[in-house]
Amino acid sequence: MQKNLPAIRCTKKEIEELEQIACSNTAGVWRIKRAKIILGALAGRIVDQQVRDVRVPPQSIIKCRKKFAEEGLKYFDQPDRKPTDREAAVEKMLAFLECPPTTENRLWNKLTVHYIGFDFTAAEIRKIRTIIETNPQYNRGEITRKVCRVFEIYQADGRLKTSAVGGILKRMDMDNVIKLPFIPFVTYKNRSQLCDFQAPETQIFFKPEELKQLQFIPVKTKRDSNLWNELVMRFHYIKSSKLFGRQMRYLVYGGDPRPPEKNPKGRKEKKSAAATQSKYLKGSWKPKHPDPMRGKHLLAVLGFGASSWRLSSRDDFIGWTEKERIANLNLVVGNVRFLILPWVRSHCLASRILGGIAKKLPLDWEDRYHFKPILLETFVQLDRFTGTCYRAANWQQVGTTKGYSLHGHKVQKSVPEKAIFLYPLRKDFRRILCALPK
Repeated sequence: MQKNLPAIRCTKKEIEELEQIACSNTAGVWRIKRAKIILGALAGRIVDQQVRDVRVPPQSIIKCRKKFAEEGLKYFDQPDRKPTDREAAVEKMLAFLECPPTTENRLWNKLTVHYIGFDFTAAEIRKIRTIIETNPQYNRGEITRKVCRVFEIYQADGRLKTSAVGGILKRMDMDNVIKLPFIPFVTYKNRSQLCDFQAPETQIFFKPEELKQLQFIPVKTKRDSNLWNELVMRFHYIKSSKLFGRQMRYLVYGGDPRPPEKNPKGRKEKKSAAATQSKYLKGSWKPKHPDPMRGKHLLAVLGFGASSWRLSSRDDFIGWTEKERIANLNLVVGNVRFLILPWVRSHCLASRILGGIAKKLPLDWEDRYHFKPILLETFVQLDRFTGTCYRAANWQQVGTTKGYSLHGHKVQKSVPEKAIFLYPLRKDFRRILCALPK
């Protein structure tokens, strides 16, 4: 995709004009985002990176870069489409904040803009701007934590909801609704291997009795995290190891469990053995992340993260209203990565893993986030897989995607069709998901 794009060259004056458009509050969201796309391209950002940066579908980014290469700044003379409803709301908010009325004006609490499940009034946007302006020493993380506290946005376990709020602030910054501290573009080269894992050169066949015991090891240590990331980036067809929102990652082992390593290679002892033994005898010492018993063979990796915000087939299957969906969506968890390592072969292993993780995940999720999920969802890309293992593990296919990209709201014909599978973790899942909190 990147190789087929034409090179973009700009004079110093053209770059200055692009920067003026990108920082404008009156140019319109269409021009603002596309100016940022061109500036990102000049800084060496690839399409996939710009999808995350600008929240624009990859097809639109490619079209923008090709058009600008052909037309230059004339490309910005006339938008090629009308603004969406959300863009129109953002432009109205920008115009209001550019020439704000008196504080008594009702529009301060009536005019809103929507970001990731939250509606923000003009008064709330002004409050966020004030937080940023009065704390120039804050970085983006500190601003996010401050906004969480001011607006009382917390997770179920009482921790600040920094991941969601950080995403909201980043989108506000992209729309020029607020101005976050500048982070320079960085061109990332191919990442070297994160760990010294060596893949077998030949396939390994296991009889079911050899893998009678499966161990689902939650990723907690840096060592396991590097291994999980390495396996996903090298062997999963979705090369990204980044998960969104609340999440759990697992390494799946098989075979008879072995005693945990006392001191893995490369790990330094920070305290003397005598001091550790003294604390252990007094009952006050506990390992930070005790290494659980795991089998001899590493078989697979699993990842669970935030569910889709809207999914018509799933929502019809549950039968909840819009308010019920917003209130209870956190009880739906997405199986966003499932990889059986390519050299592993064993009859019915995939369905056995899915059956085992359905029992373990709710317990681990509750331990980490203090509530249990009620429903699991996943997508199966039909031009690659058939979903047989999910059906064998009693997952239900409730429909297929309609060609909507995860990167935008418009139908993209080139987006592969995916089957939607659901797995209820409780028989009364509809009663819980369709109930509003008291």
